[in-house]
Amino acid sequence: MAKISYRLVLGIFLFVNVSAFAQESFDRACVTCHSTNIPDLETIYFRYLQTHGSTQRSQKAMRLYLLHPTIQGSTLPPQVLKSFGLHPPLSPKLLDQMLPIYFERYDLKKRIKLSIYTLLPKQKFLKNIIAKNKP
Repeated sequence: MAKISYRLVLGIFLFVNVSAFAQESFDRACVTCHSTNIPDLETIYFRYLQTHGSTQRSQKAMRLYLLHPTIQGSTLPPQVLKSFGLHPPLSPKLLDQMLPIYFERYDLKKRIKLSIYTLLPKQKFLKNIIAKNKP
C-alpha cells in the first residue's frame, strides 16, 4: 500500500475547504441579493457576453464597472438602472475572489457541454426504439 504524503493530504484538504469557502462567500455576497432582485446574475452574465464578445473582455468590463459603477459602464437598460440604481462599488480584493467564481458558475461553454452530455443517452435510447420499431 502506497504511503500518502501528509503534505498532499493537507494540501487537498485546504484546497477543498478554501474552494467551498469561496463558493459560500460568493453565494452570500452576490447570490443573496441577485436571486431576490432583478437583474439576476445569469441575465447580467449573458448581457456582458453579448456586449463585450468574450469572457476575458466581459470579465475586465465587469471588474471595471464594479470598481467604479457608472451608467455608461453598465450593460443594463436605463429603465432597469432607474428601478434598481447603480451597483455599489466593490473592493478589488473582493472582485479578485468573486469574479472567477461568477464566470466559472455561469460559463456558457460548460453549460452547453453539460446539456449535450445529458441529452446523448436519451438520443441513443430514442434511436434504439426507432430502430426496433422499423418494419
